[in-house]
Amino acid sequence: MTAFWITAGLLTALSLAVLCWPLLRRRENASASRRAINAAIFRDQLADLERDLASGTLSRDDYATARDELERRVLEDVADDGSPAAEAPKRLPRTAISLGLSLPVAAVALYFVLGNPAALDPAAQQGNMPSQAEVEQMVSTLAARLEKNPENPQGWAMLGRSYKVMGRLEEAGKAFDKAGAFMESEPELMLEVAELSAELNQGKVEGRGAALLKKVLQTQPDNPQALVLAGTDAYFRQDYPAALRHWERVLAQVPPDSEDARNLGAGIEKVRSLMGQGASTPAPAAKPAPTGKAAAVSGTVSLSPALKDKANPDDVVFIFARPANGPRMPLAVLRVRVADLPKDFTLDDSMAMSPDAKLSSASELRIEARISKGGDAIAKPGDLSGEVASVKPGATGLKIVIDKTLP
Repeated sequence: MTAFWITAGLLTALSLAVLCWPLLRRRENASASRRAINAAIFRDQLADLERDLASGTLSRDDYATARDELERRVLEDVADDGSPAAEAPKRLPRTAISLGLSLPVAAVALYFVLGNPAALDPAAQQGNMPSQAEVEQMVSTLAARLEKNPENPQGWAMLGRSYKVMGRLEEAGKAFDKAGAFMESEPELMLEVAELSAELNQGKVEGRGAALLKKVLQTQPDNPQALVLAGTDAYFRQDYPAALRHWERVLAQVPPDSEDARNLGAGIEKVRSLMGQGASTPAPAAKPAPTGKAAAVSGTVSLSPALKDKANPDDVVFIFARPANGPRMPLAVLRVRVADLPKDFTLDDSMAMSPDAKLSSASELRIEARISKGGDAIAKPGDLSGEVASVKPGATGLKIVIDKTLP
């Protein structure tokens, strides 16, 4: 908004400079200038006559006749200008000042009448965002239209993505199926199917999702999202060498100091630890989790008012617990939406990403909440986050405020 007004002000100032300069500069009298020019011409012509007389090319009689003619013409020119000389145009500072005051006022008035001032107000734009009920109504309308006209694969793909963001995973899968071959037209769409399969199968990519994931990796072997999915799938199948291979390939592509690098590093560390116990055999089962409150943490997640304009109602919110020290692999994960905030949550062993790494197995926890702008589990610049550190399993009444933007 500030940039708009600065630009508009500079353009207005430029226009005023062009319009006011002719009104402010001093100009010479046009009549006086013409007489000076005629006098200079007379002097030049008289000098020519005198040179011709001196060289003998012009007789004295002819010289006298020509000089008389020149003098007659000069007298006639003076006689024509005998009337009072026209006054030279003067500077008009009052007119320039009036123009300088009226033009900006008129421009602002016209903008407020013909323009769209509300477009400059972020708060107004935020206020115009559709509510959760309106979003659900739009999705329902799209679904109804597709039921009447099902030959629209792009529409089914859009509906599937909408259902996926809303957490209606089974319905998302059905919509992707109805989109048919269209879901195989772009890598992004193929990975949507693969990611949905992982969410439906506790991290494992099954069926059509697995085939499409393999196809993406064949054509784009360095695709970060595909590598993360493939590594996650291998991890949950306890194929630790494959998980390590995929995640290390992603790690080489991300900035070393980024949140992505830290998350991947924690996962890789966990995989290496498991491989050290025997790469070809499953890791030993974790100790039975204690019962009761000691195996869970609970509290409330809210979004700072200062960041509300940076989040959409359908953005995904990940709430998860990590060990306060050691590997950063999440021990429990809950997925909600921005529209659900503030949200009461409980994290326990039933939400573990791996049977070998449960919340109850940690002595201290870090509870984090992150709004993912892209809906991905891996943190990216622009995501919003908040956390509470050094929490014991069994803690209750935690207050997590999402109040910072990831660089």
